[in-house]
Amino acid sequence: NRLPHSMVHIDVDGDVLGQPVDTGGSRFTFHALAGAEFHVLKGTERAERLKKWDLADTMVLRAFRFDQHLQRAQIDAFMLDFFNDANVAADLPVCTGRGSWGTLARPIKAVRKSEVPATAVRTDLFDRLFEHGIARRPSEGDEGGGYLAKCFDQPLADGLVASDRLRLLLCDESSEEYALYSDGERAELLFRCLRHLCVGGGLCQYEDQIGPLLDATKALYRDLVRVHKNPSTGKLEVGSWTYAIDSVDGCELWARKSPHNYCYVTIDPLKRHVIVCANTYIPMF
Repeated sequence: NRLPHSMVHIDVDGDVLGQPVDTGGSRFTFHALAGAEFHVLKGTERAERLKKWDLADTMVLRAFRFDQHLQRAQIDAFMLDFFNDANVAADLPVCTGRGSWGTLARPIKAVRKSEVPATAVRTDLFDRLFEHGIARRPSEGDEGGGYLAKCFDQPLADGLVASDRLRLLLCDESSEEYALYSDGERAELLFRCLRHLCVGGGLCQYEDQIGPLLDATKALYRDLVRVHKNPSTGKLEVGSWTYAIDSVDGCELWARKSPHNYCYVTIDPLKRHVIVCANTYIPMF
């Protein structure tokens, strides 16, 4: 029950990456990480949830390693080299429809990306969901993690329907629930993971309880970031870098346009690993 081999389009201003900067005389090279495992796919229950949420046939998770030392100033060249690398093209499928896949077209002449804040090392960001009645606090022995507060069906962008207050909070800017989180909190990768999983695909079978969604959110976030202890402060912090890829010049990353599409590239400069998480939203009709 694995997804095909590998956070909604983020409407933020991005950098256009054109000509590579000087990388010290060498291009970045990449290789697929054979046998890479993802927590969000681990176990039958989590994999079945992704099918239930209509993500199993459109979502891509892939892991790669790279060979050269990377500095922040080289990120433009790094991204261009990544999307133009033959090994990446061979191992990173592009969704062309529900359950159908194509290859990454090359050459890629430019990449539009935006850096995504990923500072969370705990999930207390979501305590507000219980404090404001978006979800009920679970009772003793309640494995579902508390029931979601329901609402009248509210049509949203691209065929999405909100039938509970959680989806109003995540997706409806006109709702009172939306104001519970600031723009800065919504920009965080952890928050985006929850939003993407709650939205799911066009055939998503929504959850009645919040537990499965929070479990999958924690698992996906763990797959995308590296947390380490700062030797100077002794505090935990995120050491990886995450970027939202808004577009690439030379290839369509998604089967269709949708505000719910996304593609994230997370880079661990210490381990020299790259994780790609992407999804195409395909509505019911």
